[in-house]
Amino acid sequence: MTVNTEDISLGVCDVTFDGIDLGSTKGGVEVSIKTSNYEVKADQLGDTPVKDVITGTTVEVKVPMLETNLTKLKSVMPQAVGIGTSGSEVGVEIRSGVNIDLLDLAAELKLHPTGVDASYTKDDFTAFKAAPLPNFTFKYETGSERVYEVTFKCYPDTSANNKIAAFGKPTAP
Repeated sequence: MTVNTEDISLGVCDVTFDGIDLGSTKGGVEVSIKTSNYEVKADQLGDTPVKDVITGTTVEVKVPMLETNLTKLKSVMPQAVGIGTSGSEVGVEIRSGVNIDLLDLAAELKLHPTGVDASYTKDDFTAFKAAPLPNFTFKYETGSERVYEVTFKCYPDTSANNKIAAFGKPTAP
């Protein structure tokens, strides 16, 4: 067996959502890709599946945000409204968010290895239509940073062959 060390990747990533750099993270960014399937069975074979059919794919990205300026927090909270001038908010008001269609707010989410030139895209991960689901639990305490974990749910781009995400460069040259 030949080991190709160039294909072994380590390290952290930079995260951008809708062109906004989400800043530092703590605890690692986690990508989850889950495929659901239906087992086809025939009476003649009992409970033995004769084949499987994919019924869906779920892609989620968990981002534990460490930098918590108000502009970044507002960008990942669909039910929030900035108080003050856009880009230099003095506060963020959290509203109920009832009936907000997250697909309408979905935008590109890109993970790129930290410290790697932007032109090197081999280790990138891009979700084409991602929407943030903020579920924060945090403490004001000594000896611990406040981390705001945001889970991005990724949806298929129905205008482009139902693509959800891509490894590497998301478009051909």
